Amino acid sequence: MALVLFDLDNTLVDRTDAFGRAVPSLAERYGLDPDMAVPFIIEADADGLRGWPTWMAATIEHFGIDTTVEEMRAAFRTVYLTGYTLEPAVADGLRRLRVAGWRTGIVTNGPMSQVDKITGTGLDRLVDGWVVSEDIGVRKPDRRIFAEAAARCGGSLDGGWMVGDSAPADMAGARQAGLHSVWLRRGRAWGDVADTGQSEPDHQPDHQPDHQADSPVAAIDIVLGSGPGQR
Repeated sequence: MALVLFDLDNTLVDRTDAFGRAVPSLAERYGLDPDMAVPFIIEADADGLRGWPTWMAATIEHFGIDTTVEEMRAAFRTVYLTGYTLEPAVADGLRRLRVAGWRTGIVTNGPMSQVDKITGTGLDRLVDGWVVSEDIGVRKPDRRIFAEAAARCGGSLDGGWMVGDSAPADMAGARQAGLHSVWLRRGRAWGDVADTGQSEPDHQPDHQPDHQADSPVAAIDIVLGSGPGQR
């Protein structure tokens, strides 16, 4: 059976929204002015491109907070994870793929806590498997993480697809793995990303996606329009 792999953050779930809704609680916990702290933290996080220890250390230093990165991480984690939701239309799209004969899976870079997002939103009941980079010691765009995802999903990379929002991780990975690709724009233009490199610093021109879409549901429609998943 042919396979569709999805990125997790800002693809199947809205990481930007979940983070933004959790940050005011963090500011309140440490007695910070939200008008100053929230924009600072969101900028320091860089839409998830910087790890938690980096933006937390910067926040502690900037505001002179009497805490540690480890304590701040523990305080933030629960409220952050509860902010994740799965849009009904995305859940329905995954079901439509399954009915049409496709295997579906998630391939995500990050720590094992990514699994909490998968199980907490119910994605674990809608896909055939997933791989988190920390679990196998290989990150996108390395072909091996896609091959492992295919194995866990009971599918094949042959004739498969990758849907994601990152050029250097998802689109480059799709190219290395021989997958068709759909890039989620998220308000960006591919040409602007390619010309400036500001949004995707590791972007290379030969990572050009096969298709572009404005939402995961639109990406699913593209895959479904390509033909039946049964091979």
